[in-house]
Amino acid sequence: MKKYLLIIALLALIGSVVAYRMYNKPHVETAGSIADVVITPAELLAAYDQDEMKADSMYLDKIVQIEGIILKINEVENGGSISLDTGNPMSSIICEFENKADVANVKVGDQVKVKGFCTGKLMDIVLSRCSL
Repeated sequence: MKKYLLIIALLALIGSVVAYRMYNKPHVETAGSIADVVITPAELLAAYDQDEMKADSMYLDKIVQIEGIILKINEVENGGSISLDTGNPMSSIICEFENKADVANVKVGDQVKVKGFCTGKLMDIVLSRCSL
C-alpha cells in the first residue's frame, strides 16, 4: 500500500512540475521572429481549399508571413484585426493584433506585410498574434 502511495505522490509531483513549466513558458513574439513560411493570400487559401489537413500540417502553429491588400479593419477595445484580400469574395485572411496601436496607422486599400501564427481555417484563415 505504501508503494502505491509513493508512486502516486511521485506522479503528482512530476505533473505539477510539468504544469508549472508549461504555464510559465515564454511567449513567442512575431515581430522579431523569422517567418517559417512566406506565402501570398491566394496561395494560402488555395492550399486550404485543396486539402485542409495537408495545409494544417504545413502552416498550423507556424509563423506565416503574408503580403496583401487590406479589405477591412476591425478595432476592438484592446486590439484589432485586418482582413486581407485573397481574390475570393467568400474568404479572406484575418490577421489578429494584440495592440490597438498596431492597426492605427493602416487603412483600407494599403499593401501590408504581416507575420502571425496560423490557427487554421473556418470560413476565413486566421493568423493570430500578428505584427506588421
